[in-house]
Amino acid sequence: MSQKSDSNAASPPPQPTASSSPLDDGVVQSPPPFAGSQTPPRSRLIDIDDLPDDPSRVSLDAIVGKGELTELDPLLPPPEFSTYDADYTVTNGNIVSHDPHLNKDGEALYRFLLSHASTQPTFALRCHSSHEEWRTRQVSRYEDGRTVSSTETYTETVVDFDFTIDLSRYILPEPNGAPIWLVGDKDVSYRGRRHREIDSSPTVVVDNDPSTQRDLEAQPGALPCTSKRSWRRTATKLEKKASESWQSRREQYGFAPWVLIRGQIPGMEASVETVEARNRLEYSTNTAPEHADRYTDSSISAPTLSLRAWADEYCASPRLLKEFTFDKVVYGWNFSALRQAIDTAIRTNYVHSDKQPSIEFSVGANIITVKPSNTFSRMLSNKWILFLLWITLIYPLFIWPFKRFGPRGGGTWRIAGSAFALTRWERLEDSVPGESVDQYNERHPSSSTTAPDKRLLKATPKGVSKLVGTREGEWFAQWEDTIASCVRQRHVSPVPINQPMGTFATAGIGLDGYYPPALVNPIA
Repeated sequence: MSQKSDSNAASPPPQPTASSSPLDDGVVQSPPPFAGSQTPPRSRLIDIDDLPDDPSRVSLDAIVGKGELTELDPLLPPPEFSTYDADYTVTNGNIVSHDPHLNKDGEALYRFLLSHASTQPTFALRCHSSHEEWRTRQVSRYEDGRTVSSTETYTETVVDFDFTIDLSRYILPEPNGAPIWLVGDKDVSYRGRRHREIDSSPTVVVDNDPSTQRDLEAQPGALPCTSKRSWRRTATKLEKKASESWQSRREQYGFAPWVLIRGQIPGMEASVETVEARNRLEYSTNTAPEHADRYTDSSISAPTLSLRAWADEYCASPRLLKEFTFDKVVYGWNFSALRQAIDTAIRTNYVHSDKQPSIEFSVGANIITVKPSNTFSRMLSNKWILFLLWITLIYPLFIWPFKRFGPRGGGTWRIAGSAFALTRWERLEDSVPGESVDQYNERHPSSSTTAPDKRLLKATPKGVSKLVGTREGEWFAQWEDTIASCVRQRHVSPVPINQPMGTFATAGIGLDGYYPPALVNPIA
C-alpha cells in the first residue's frame, strides 16, 4: 500500500548542538537540515491513485510539485508487454520447436503452448479391407540349351476398398478457447524421466479409515502426515496396465479426459486449468442414457501443478534430450458403438463378409513438441540423420543408452493437452439452478421459434442444458448410404470425402436462396 508524505506535518523540536548560537528570544538555532554529508531524499511518495490513466511528464511534474523529473524517478509506466514469436516447424500438422528461449523461460513456453492450444486438429475415419487371391502364371527359363516352361502359383493382395471420410467439420468451435487439461496425480504419465511415474500422496489409509493414515516416509510410530506434498514415484507394471485399460475405455466411449469413469480411483481423471472452464464443463458430458451411470463429471478438480509450473520444471531441467509434449484430444461420440454400426453396414455390402474390415478414427495435427536447441537434439529430429545413425548402429549402441539411462540424457513431459468436443451439453443462460425441463418449457412455449427441442434438453443442478453438436447416430444416418456405396463400388482413393454422396451436384446450386438440406452444416 502506497503512502503519501505530508509536508505540513509537525517535526520534532531541534536539539541544541555545539555549533548553534543562542538568540535574543532564547530559542536555539539548529543547523540547516541535511547539512554536511547527509543526502536529501529524492522525492516524496506519490499515491498511485493520483496518477492519470496516461501520465505525461507535464502531469507528473504537477503532481510531484517540482519543475523537472530526474531519470531516477520511477513514475513513468512500464513498457507494454510484447509476445515472443518462437521458431517452429510444422510436419503433417504437428508442431516441433527447438527455440532456445522456450527452453529457458517458463513463461515463454507457457504462452507458446496457449497460442497453439486452441487450433483445431483434424479428425477422420478410414475404412480399409483387402483379401488374398491365388494366381497362376507361366514362367520360361533356359536350361541345358533349351527353353523350359512351367506354371507357378502365387498369392496377391487385392484391396477391396480404402477410403477416408473427413470429420473435422463436426468438431465444435471453442469461442472461449479450448479447455486445458492436465493429467491426474494418480494417473500414469511421463513427468520428466524416461519412464512413467505417478504423483501420489506419501500417506496410506487402510479401509478408508482416516485414523489409520500413516506417512510412508516417516519412521515407525510417527504421527500421521498432515502435509499436502506429493510423492513422485515410478509406476508399477500393474498400474501401467490398468492405466492403459482405462485409457482404452475412455477412447471407446468418447469420454473427456476430466471424466471420472466408474471404477476409477479419484485422482486418476484429469484436471482442468481455469475456474471458468471447470464451471462450464461440469455436467457437459454427452452419452447414451444407458451409459449415464458409467461416469461422473459433476465435480472437476483443479490441478495440483499448473501448466505454468510444469513449464518451469521443464526449463529448469539440464537434460540434453528432453522434450515437452502437448496433446490435443477429440471426444463426444461413442466410438465403440459407432464402429460396430459401420462394421455392420460394410459387411452387409461386402463380398468377403468373413474378412474383418479395418475401421479407424484418427486425429491429426494434434501434437505440439518442444525440444532443446542444442545440435545433438536437432540432429536426432532429422529423420535422414536418424536413419543413418540406425544403419551405422551408432544410435542403438551409444545414443539410446545415453538417452535412456544417462543423468543428462532424455526426459519426457507428457502431462497436458487441450480437448475438442463433437457434442456437449451447454447450460442455457436464462435457466435457473434446480429448474426442470418442464418448468423451463413453460417459460418458453413450443410455438416460439427460439424454444429448443425438448429432446435436446436435460436438467442439471446448475440449470437446464441444451445439447449442441451432431450426435453419432445423426452422423451415421447421413453417411450410411455413402459408406455402403463406397464398399460396393470398391472405392479406393487417398482424397478424403467431405460430403455424403448424392450431394455434390444438384440442379439448384448457384441459385440465390437455394440451400439443399444435405449441404447445410449439421452443426448450425
